[in-house]
Amino acid sequence: MKPKQFDFSDFIDDFYKYVTIEKPMLLHLLEQFINIEELIPLSWQHHYNKHLGRHHNNPLTSIVSTLILQKLLSIPGPSLLVIFLSYSKELRNFCGLKSVPDHSFYSRFKQDYCDDIENFFHKIVDITKPICQEIAQALEKELVFNPAQLYIMDTTGIEYYVKENNPKFFNALLKKLQYLNKDKPKEDIYKMAYNQMPKTASADPNVKLQYINGTFCYAHKAVVVSNALGIIRYLDFCDYQPDTNNTNLNSLEETKLTWDGKLLIPAIDNFLNRHPDFNIWALTADSGFDHVPNYKYLFEKHGILPVIALNPRNTKQNFGKPGFNEYGIPTCPKDPSLPMKWDRSCKGKNRAFRNKFICPKTTKLPGGKYLCSCENKCTTSNCGRMFYTYPKDNYRVNTPIPRGTELWD
Repeated sequence: MKPKQFDFSDFIDDFYKYVTIEKPMLLHLLEQFINIEELIPLSWQHHYNKHLGRHHNNPLTSIVSTLILQKLLSIPGPSLLVIFLSYSKELRNFCGLKSVPDHSFYSRFKQDYCDDIENFFHKIVDITKPICQEIAQALEKELVFNPAQLYIMDTTGIEYYVKENNPKFFNALLKKLQYLNKDKPKEDIYKMAYNQMPKTASADPNVKLQYINGTFCYAHKAVVVSNALGIIRYLDFCDYQPDTNNTNLNSLEETKLTWDGKLLIPAIDNFLNRHPDFNIWALTADSGFDHVPNYKYLFEKHGILPVIALNPRNTKQNFGKPGFNEYGIPTCPKDPSLPMKWDRSCKGKNRAFRNKFICPKTTKLPGGKYLCSCENKCTTSNCGRMFYTYPKDNYRVNTPIPRGTELWD
């Protein structure tokens, strides 16, 4: 069955009728059941009056009402919202507008009061908590769990209008590389172009090069947390996301999964700091969050049951562990009589000194590649099994120069 994208009207009885046929009825319901003034934090009122003064064209409740209607009616931008308000007397009366603001006012409004809008969202989350609990209790017997205490986490990206997102920016870089590297295949040219793209947007360093929905774009990473009722409980813009300066962009999906796995802990910390009274029974997430510290953090620190899909990249098949002969040389897991071949010693930055051993039937090819000729491999890699020993673990057994090697002799 082809998946269907749900929208707001799928969850509210007769919402479609109220919007498309009886729009005044929608406004009547909002007036009857929702008091916008009570939802707005007092600190926002003070900030708004301090910024514009007591005598201004439209009160804060009017502006907030227009923005709520914009989302309910799926109006894409402020310019079209201004047109709707200009031609609809019912909408103006409902919002209490004395005059219709221009579209630039809404842009400045969102920038000037971004922190107040965030506090407004968190206040609504607290207000709707008992409502979610009441709905969940009615469904608990049927579902066998409390949907208000089962949370779902996922990542998304808010794409920004910056020059780096313009296709012309990438195409100009691509054409330049094609001219300078005419002998290279098209696939390599694209990889070079992506690696040379700037890691952050020039207009805003928080807008970073992201891999979202199967493609690269410049966006602000965000974590979305909702309950099993489908009601959003938290939205966290990830200013703490991993640094992309040393990111290898050759494996796009792996890059995304690496970033996602490190976002769970700070996002849940921030959520519980803002809403300490919320009770989370279980948290479900996709394989991007399949990271060992996430399981430990959720269960041991907060008693939350982690329901996270396994990431095949993090799951290694059990092919057996190499043994050791009398000289401390690792042996083949399937044939202990075959000692593995010492390849080299290595020590990276902030890494311990270690010796690298390869399968006895592996040949090292020019260019640093490996090819294993074993018919009964103990790994899925064409390079054959590789194993590292660390002298710091046991200097007597794992000598810095392995015994029995040409270098030792």
